Amino acid sequence: MPVYVPNYKNDIFVSYAHVDNEPWVGTDKGWVTTLISQIKILLKQQLGRADAFTLWMDYKLRGNESVTPDIDEQLHNSALLLLILSPGYLASRWCRYELTTFLTKAGKNSGRVFMIEKNRLERPPELGDLLGYPFWTLDERENPRTLAVPCPQPNEPEYYRRVDDLARELAGKLQHLKQTDSPSISIPLQSTTFPTIFLAEVSTDLDERRYQLKRYLDQHNIPILPNRRYSPTNLQAELDEDLQHCTLFIQLLSGQHAQGYPQFQYDRAKALGLPILQWRELTLNLNNIELESQRKLLESPTVIASSLVEFQTQIAHYLHPQPSLPSPPKLTGTWVFLNASPLDKELSQQIENVLENQEIAYSLPLIPSTNTTPTELRQDLEENLLYCDAVIILYGQTSVVWVREQLRYCRRMQGQRSVPLKLILVYNQLSSPSKLPLNMNLPNLRLLESAELQPELLLNLLHSPTV
Repeated sequence: MPVYVPNYKNDIFVSYAHVDNEPWVGTDKGWVTTLISQIKILLKQQLGRADAFTLWMDYKLRGNESVTPDIDEQLHNSALLLLILSPGYLASRWCRYELTTFLTKAGKNSGRVFMIEKNRLERPPELGDLLGYPFWTLDERENPRTLAVPCPQPNEPEYYRRVDDLARELAGKLQHLKQTDSPSISIPLQSTTFPTIFLAEVSTDLDERRYQLKRYLDQHNIPILPNRRYSPTNLQAELDEDLQHCTLFIQLLSGQHAQGYPQFQYDRAKALGLPILQWRELTLNLNNIELESQRKLLESPTVIASSLVEFQTQIAHYLHPQPSLPSPPKLTGTWVFLNASPLDKELSQQIENVLENQEIAYSLPLIPSTNTTPTELRQDLEENLLYCDAVIILYGQTSVVWVREQLRYCRRMQGQRSVPLKLILVYNQLSSPSKLPLNMNLPNLRLLESAELQPELLLNLLHSPTV
């Protein structure tokens, strides 16, 4: 079969312990064979044709047999090493031989070793800083469980996503090696025309969300750091080294503290002056966060409460701004309906000043009085919701019941509009720890939460190209 990377016999050499590939009762293929078959299918699609690459895998060697001259030759003439880390791998002297031999030839930092983690376990020193591909997850009791055992199931989408991620990055590395026309040299990350971003490590409950975001960035050929594990004894220096090569710091946050590491990454990015974009779930109630430091991190002005898809759009807008537009652009022709109850008159005035300074057109609801009937108040509200471009609803001193009612009105009026509302923004002024969450979500709904009004963040949301 043809080889994809010149001057090699194989593009990929699979190193694994045969004990990990024994079929379960009732199945005809082992776990490793099934995984490699999936990877080969995706590689064919990534590289463009069925015979585009050569993958070598030994199906005959048993644990009590030595490495044959043929296997040794295949190993020395392979562009990439794909290893399946497991207790069986670490216990196999021949697997360790294959790893040591390849690292000696290719170099530890060549980027030519791809590690699949079949189990959660302590790594050997030579793999300590390598970024792996975990094919295990934690169950409801926080116990590690290997994915796709005994075989892949339709209700395990994370398995297929991780196979897709791995195949895409294998294909990308093969393409880089081929383009250099020198198998021993890889293209450095800085040479790409795309900006490099730092995608922070997350608490365990956000692992799948981070995978989704990483996949989105990979699809747009955006280089990502970190691509290694940091040494505990040299953590800050290695983290700072990667941050200095990046143009943007991206972080996903939840209510989990994760032993302070999210805060540490954020503090180092901030200290180095990196632009920062952070995300959290729209429905996360900050008043339920007991740890003050975690709550303050979630209240940072750079935190965006939205769906993950909307956050991806924000990243794209940041990385690929419109060069012809001034910063910040004037919202000429945009009409904002500032919907506030009389209880939030002072907060409304603050936002009115921000809008006026930016020359943004806005309207306010009618003030209830003896001269206005309930019908007139309702008609005015509906007219504003029918013709405005964006809505800002204030959740300050007013009740959550009132805010939810306004959101339902927005939903009802959507069906009568010629075009959908471009933005529904709820500003939740965090003035009391007992405030109730909205527990609602609508298309284009964004939640801005902070104790003090942040004009810059408000304007960033209004200046989004979708508005």
